[in-house]
Amino acid sequence: MQIRRNLETLLNNTTIIPFKFRGKYLCFFCSKYVEDYVELRKHTKEHGICSTATHALRAIRGISNVEIKIDVSEVACEICKINLPNIDSAVDHLTAEHDIDYFRDIDMPIEEYRLRDLNCSSCDAKFTFFGYLVSHVNSSHPKNSFSCDKCEQKFNKKRDLFSHTKNHHRDGGFVCETCSQTFASLNILNKHKSNWHLSRCNICLLKLPSAALKRKHMKTEHPDDGSLKCKLCTKQFHTELGLKMHLRICKRVDVKFEDNDKDIMDSDVNYQVPKRNNVKQVRENIAIVISMSTALPFNFFQNKFNCFFCSKDFQDPDGLREHTIMSHPVCDMRQKCIRKCRESEASVKIDVSSLACKLCFNSMDSLETLLDHLISVHNANYDKSIKTCLQPYKLVKDRMQCPHCPDEMFRFFGTLLKHVNKKHTDNRNICVHCGQSFRREQNLRVHLWRRHSVGKFSCSICSVDCDIPSRLFMHMAKQHGVKAAKCPKCPQAFETQYLRQKHLIDAHNSGHKCSFCAKLFTRESFLNDHIRRTHLKEKNVECSVCNAKFFNNILLKRHLVKHSGVKNFHCDVCGDRFYWKKSLSSHILKHKKSVELGH
Repeated sequence: MQIRRNLETLLNNTTIIPFKFRGKYLCFFCSKYVEDYVELRKHTKEHGICSTATHALRAIRGISNVEIKIDVSEVACEICKINLPNIDSAVDHLTAEHDIDYFRDIDMPIEEYRLRDLNCSSCDAKFTFFGYLVSHVNSSHPKNSFSCDKCEQKFNKKRDLFSHTKNHHRDGGFVCETCSQTFASLNILNKHKSNWHLSRCNICLLKLPSAALKRKHMKTEHPDDGSLKCKLCTKQFHTELGLKMHLRICKRVDVKFEDNDKDIMDSDVNYQVPKRNNVKQVRENIAIVISMSTALPFNFFQNKFNCFFCSKDFQDPDGLREHTIMSHPVCDMRQKCIRKCRESEASVKIDVSSLACKLCFNSMDSLETLLDHLISVHNANYDKSIKTCLQPYKLVKDRMQCPHCPDEMFRFFGTLLKHVNKKHTDNRNICVHCGQSFRREQNLRVHLWRRHSVGKFSCSICSVDCDIPSRLFMHMAKQHGVKAAKCPKCPQAFETQYLRQKHLIDAHNSGHKCSFCAKLFTRESFLNDHIRRTHLKEKNVECSVCNAKFFNNILLKRHLVKHSGVKNFHCDVCGDRFYWKKSLSSHILKHKKSVELGH
């Protein structure tokens, strides 16, 4: 109780600000996420006077494992407006000048931080991210000192000591279940599993650089024969272990979700937070639109369209649409695809290119019109206050329209997604290494793992470290001649998938065949470009100056150089200038021939 009264005295009579941090700043009183220091101070002051009956203070029950973060960038007395150097001076000022009671004989579980400039209040260290400042304070200026009995490493909190003991000091070590080797720590064991078991083919025992390349190898070299299939969801697997692990999850249909998520203080005590979207209502919203309209749900992964219900891959939206209509005509809340929406901010991509109501067959021009129709005419239990349920797109082959700026058209859906995320999404998750922003924290975590994990993927031959699996695969192919791409029709192997596909064309007459001239291509996208350019002679991109038409934007930009009148390429010999680098190269060849002929 005395801790609460001391906090009440400091918060009501000085300018210090309490706060929490979970990757972002949170309000101490209501746990609202705020972006920066200025907004945090403004929002916290709007809560007004606090008391010991305030829920945030009542949640403090002892000091054994509690840390209350406070901002001391601006310390001043709220009564007489006098600036003070630190909290101790503020306490002396309040008790001496204003006769306010303060219990000095108890330890206050507070930690001081300077949020204005992110400087350490105990030394001259400076930081660009608050998380780095917290790590520095805990390691360099700890208030407590909990020592490990076995290695004498010191920690600032008991929970950190417990985590260290759990991961580094198990009696008997950490034993690998596959090969029975023993390791000193859990981290070394996980690295061993990743290098020796998770990335080795279970059938031919070929060692691959990463688990991702292992999955690709299994898919191409050891395709499914249908023997390992889940009887509940018909999903196929390569190994019995994979099927067994899946069955544990697939049978788990009794998972319950709380309507109101709870946040946790440093003291591990639950307290109230602003109401978030109800997961059950989010699922019901999604199921209503899919079952009562012609809106087509889909996923998009690795530049392929995936069926929302069974995850089958399709190269174009037409094949996806035909499959979904024929194979999955009904959608309800009990289906696995709906139960996978486990977050209150879950969102599903839907195709609204031909939108209509399934109950009365009326056509709709937009998703908003459809929702109003379903609610008013058919009494659908749809909650329009939840804005994150659905992402509408119009999937028209080779003409993907942006839902926010209809004048923008894209040939590929992946390019459209990049445009939407960059131009029309409030990306608030920023990478501290390169500044790239992301819409969801999950996307940021994947980016950090793939782009900023130093030495995560190591070459098994020369121990060279690579930051992403694809670069390690390229390194092993170029430097060591590792031929992992095997031909399915002969014993030959190749360094890359491209060389393998080229071999299939040259040696086995197998590839993507043009229906007009019978020419073979290594990729379907190359075939489509060939047909559109050579046989259909498409020219859909028009010049706004002279109305000339071109096949794509690259040719249009090359053409627009003429209209600009700027010749950026000049010859160092005679000074002639040219619009294009190709013209300059041809011109330079003439000078070389003249020199060779002695002119």
